[in-house]
Amino acid sequence: MANLNVSTTVTGPDNIEIALVRADYLETSNTFRICFEICLAIGGTVLGCIISLVNDGKHVPILDWIFLGLMAAGCIAFLILASKNYTKAKSQVSVT
Repeated sequence: MANLNVSTTVTGPDNIEIALVRADYLETSNTFRICFEICLAIGGTVLGCIISLVNDGKHVPILDWIFLGLMAAGCIAFLILASKNYTKAKSQVSVT
């Protein structure tokens, strides 16, 4: 392998803004986001099952509707919790 010497010139801005975040709030927000995505996936699966039963002309069990309602409530709750913790994680003060 050849050894090459390359001269370079690097320029950068005078100031760099670094946004500080609280790692504990950000990690909690990510956990709630993952729970939101899980509820969304399960809710979509149950909704697909309900739609296929309705299209086949079959009766949809009440348990499916209850589970769909729980998943919808879980999606809303986890989305609200994730967004609140994400805004708490962001810093209001910027350091230059």
